Amino acid sequence: MRLSDLMKATNNFSKDHIIGSERTGAMYRAVFGDGISLMVKRLQDTRHSEKEFASEMATLGNVKHRNLVPLLGFCVAKKERLLVYKHMPNGTLFDRLHLVNEGDKPLEWPLRLKIGIAAAKGFAWLHHNCNPRIIHRNISSKCILLDTDFEPKISDFGLARLMNPVDTHLSTFVNGEFGDLGYVAPEYARTLVATPKGDVYSFGVVLLELVTGQRPTFVAKAPESFKGNLVEWITELSNNSMLPDAVDKNLSEKDCGGEVFKFLKVACNCVVAAPKERPTMFEVYQLLRAIGERYNFTTDDEIMIPSDLGNADQIELIVAR
Repeated sequence: MRLSDLMKATNNFSKDHIIGSERTGAMYRAVFGDGISLMVKRLQDTRHSEKEFASEMATLGNVKHRNLVPLLGFCVAKKERLLVYKHMPNGTLFDRLHLVNEGDKPLEWPLRLKIGIAAAKGFAWLHHNCNPRIIHRNISSKCILLDTDFEPKISDFGLARLMNPVDTHLSTFVNGEFGDLGYVAPEYARTLVATPKGDVYSFGVVLLELVTGQRPTFVAKAPESFKGNLVEWITELSNNSMLPDAVDKNLSEKDCGGEVFKFLKVACNCVVAAPKERPTMFEVYQLLRAIGERYNFTTDDEIMIPSDLGNADQIELIVAR
């Protein structure tokens, strides 16, 4: 797609058009002359040539699933690298959960559960059934977008390879290749290697956001003396047998029975410190799907049982040629 068209549609990448901003770059709402709205991701600091970038786009353009944001096109112009996606009218899960926009109301439990199950399904498909298989590396509630029906769509899949600096593994960690603060698995600081279990940890933080309503780096409900993040708060509550206190006050136990606490337990299993003790993404999906069975959320396109459950950590790190 042409840079001039994308600049016009975003009013020269105006701040007023920014939908969200992450370490990989800002996402803009683009409105074209015919009234069609799309999303444009303006990547930061990519090191690929035009030919390499176009090759990556050809690969990512073929990665399609119900719970992925469709990649419609791209633009390469001098240093600019732009991705064009289908517009998601209900914005990011982060904004909806944390009531960033005026007038937003807290999400009800069945909808939170539906979002958790469908997002898990998308990530499980990337890990286990996608060809080539993809580790996301940047999972957060900001990369999960919501369509008209609040069906979650995962964005930024495959971008880790595009954003990967060419020098050292250390710089890739320092420069934020492994995700936003609050979502990064603790072992990454030591190993500097992305793994499927690192994705599971990050997704576990998203699940904690869904059930607690708290932000990953700041817990409003915690005492003023508490300076840790969401996972550390949950760990402290669990150690003191106070885990029920973590549940969002907007969720009623009467409305959802024991589902909330089962969901919370799955989230806690995802964020344990030892990677080997975390479930695989397929197992996370299956656990959440069982919790929501009475709602009939799942559709016909169920992911296949992976053949690699025994060696999930051997999955290739990102889009392999």
